[in-house]
Amino acid sequence: MSQFTKKAGESSRGETRLERLAERELAPRVRAALAGLLERTAYFEPALGLLFDEIEQHLFKQADRARSNDQQARMFEALREIKRGKADIVPRFLAHVESSIAQFDRSRVAERATIGTGNRATKLELVESSDLEISLAVQDIASKSEIRQSQPLHELAHRFGVLAGQPAFDAETMPLGPLALTSAMRYALADFDLGINERIVVFQAFDRVVMTPIAAFYDLANLYLAEQRVLPNLQLRVRRGGHESPASTANPAAPQPPPDTPQPSPPNAARPAQSGRAEPPSPAGAPRAEAGAPMDADASGPSDATLFASLRELLADRRRGLGVSNSAPASSYMASRDDLQSVLGNLQSNPIEAPQQDGKSAPRSIGHLKQDLMNRLRERSPEGQAPVLALEDSDTIDLVGMLFDYIGQNLSPRSGTRELMSKLQVPVLRTALGDKDFFTRRNHPARVLLNSVAEASVLWMDDDDPDPGFVDKMTSLVDRVSRDFDGDLSLIENLLGDLSRHMNLIGKRAEMAERRHVDAAKGREKLEIARERATTAVARLVKQRKPLPIVRAVLEQAWTDVLALTILRQGEDSQNYRRRLAVADQLMRLGGDNESVALDATLREEVRTGLTQVGLHEDEVDNIVSELFEPQKGEDKTNEAEVALTLKTKPRLGGEAAVAPPVDESVTPPPPLDADEKKMLEHVRTLPFGTWFDFVTNQQGTTVRRKLAWFSPLTGRCLFVNQRGARADERSMEQLARDLVRGQVRLFKPEATSFIDRAWNAIRSTLQQFTGDASEKTPPVPA
Repeated sequence: MSQFTKKAGESSRGETRLERLAERELAPRVRAALAGLLERTAYFEPALGLLFDEIEQHLFKQADRARSNDQQARMFEALREIKRGKADIVPRFLAHVESSIAQFDRSRVAERATIGTGNRATKLELVESSDLEISLAVQDIASKSEIRQSQPLHELAHRFGVLAGQPAFDAETMPLGPLALTSAMRYALADFDLGINERIVVFQAFDRVVMTPIAAFYDLANLYLAEQRVLPNLQLRVRRGGHESPASTANPAAPQPPPDTPQPSPPNAARPAQSGRAEPPSPAGAPRAEAGAPMDADASGPSDATLFASLRELLADRRRGLGVSNSAPASSYMASRDDLQSVLGNLQSNPIEAPQQDGKSAPRSIGHLKQDLMNRLRERSPEGQAPVLALEDSDTIDLVGMLFDYIGQNLSPRSGTRELMSKLQVPVLRTALGDKDFFTRRNHPARVLLNSVAEASVLWMDDDDPDPGFVDKMTSLVDRVSRDFDGDLSLIENLLGDLSRHMNLIGKRAEMAERRHVDAAKGREKLEIARERATTAVARLVKQRKPLPIVRAVLEQAWTDVLALTILRQGEDSQNYRRRLAVADQLMRLGGDNESVALDATLREEVRTGLTQVGLHEDEVDNIVSELFEPQKGEDKTNEAEVALTLKTKPRLGGEAAVAPPVDESVTPPPPLDADEKKMLEHVRTLPFGTWFDFVTNQQGTTVRRKLAWFSPLTGRCLFVNQRGARADERSMEQLARDLVRGQVRLFKPEATSFIDRAWNAIRSTLQQFTGDASEKTPPVPA
């Protein structure tokens, strides 16, 4: 575990430098206010004590339930480590908090300076998976706390802005904010010898014990600053649904927070009839139209409100056109809504096996479900009376069936989403029968659930290489709905919230992976440019003289990499580069009458140092130096042949082989771009990073979606990644322009409406075609 400890978090002996508040030169009033805040951070001492008491109990229980001796040993080792360093936790945590308070006015300035220059040094590095897991856990804890404590955090952010003489702070950069506190906890744990699983346990307990009830601390901090006359009359109310609160209108001069921040409604405000149902968050980390974009509570227009009635009217027109009577036979038994819910509940808990088609299991449709429903109702109906459905219930079942048919037709045949959709049929049908808001409310939880599963699955499950974590999460969610749903929509709302958090986690991982690939692509481009300039410089020297073959081989192979590496590190104008270029010029003179060159010890050391830096082993470097400066030892040319072979097989700087691939002379270079392709190339140059494209993969027109993560204006190389941020393709901008003109690549245009809205519009159009009515009885669902 010690190997992880050195990388997780930032040790006090590492790069994190803590600063005491007493060391800062601040205005007296600011210093007094910050000192008072620092005194109130004593709030965390008992909280952290409770935290580690709970962690010890948890680890002891885990050890007691361990399934193997090895697992039990790890638990006890973690328990001993916690007991050993528990006394250091509070001082280290509070020291980090004090440092963030002491430097409260510096982080924002540094951030703006970095953004203003736009000139960040490219740093290529590998990220340990354990580091990534910890970083994501910390970010998740901070994000949840920012949502829970949005109101006091906004007030505290404005007050810190006044103290710093800056605009209101962001939650990410604010001292005492959730991210600052989780970072302090990470710092406090940095020197603990804990494994990744035990470390995650600590952060989960920190979220539960310290961060969940932290509203009391933020209220205490805001009250203290108000008493110190730092915005004493500040009353922020964040707008929700486009309606301003009384506090915001009463004081228009007061600073207003961003309009998309959640805010509690006024206590006596009138609430809509469905206000008890919180709008579930939608999955993220994908193109907006493909990720189950959130549906605004106030977005339900007139066409949504009348959608169910209008679709029923079209169904009635179709029945009249087919000559089907709307009245039930006199001897029939009209099934009640309770009968339907009871039978559907039984079918949900005891699903019937899938029908067989050509010897294989076929997905069950709503038609199969309706048939099963009628069979079960027949068993319950009185003797001699056939069960019939109320017209509204029958229409509801038909419309839900059309909805699922549309979804199935627009999913890939090989997609695992089809099975998930079949499991959702009964819960969705039960919801639609009991709550007609399913048709009219865009943010209805069951409607959002269908939309999320359908749209997100296109990206994360409908691929040759699906994301296993997402597949497991979606399968678990659908299984939970299929197993436990009893009409209470709060279950679906909670599961959607959990799915949204998981999607945010996936999105952050994808962003980090994409960033690494972009940095690597930029590094490769810099290397190629540096190697090209080094090759040109060596070629110019070789052209001036005729060096020995062994000298030429060394210069054109290894020493070119030495020059390229020097350009990357110090630049062409550096003294080091000029010195190594001079070394190349001196090597050109070997083999002539100038014996002083061969005897120059400084020159030998320069050559040895340079060759060692580009990946040659010490014995290989010795052979090359010996062959260059002492050729008499290799009169049989054996050593010279070995050196030549070593140089040819040596991996080039950046990991590429030194041997160039054979040139296929039968392949003709691509023709120049025509007028349309040139016009498309100019358009491609204007596209922002993050633009999505659909690539045609076969003659059947199957496409995969890829994101343009980066392109170089110098070399014209484009880097594409998939939805998980993994490198998917590289091609030139010219080739991309050609493929766009030929239709092999298409620019992805996000849909203006959600998947379910498009389904209702398609159903409406289909029903109008059946009835032969071209008029717009039902206006389309608006964007």
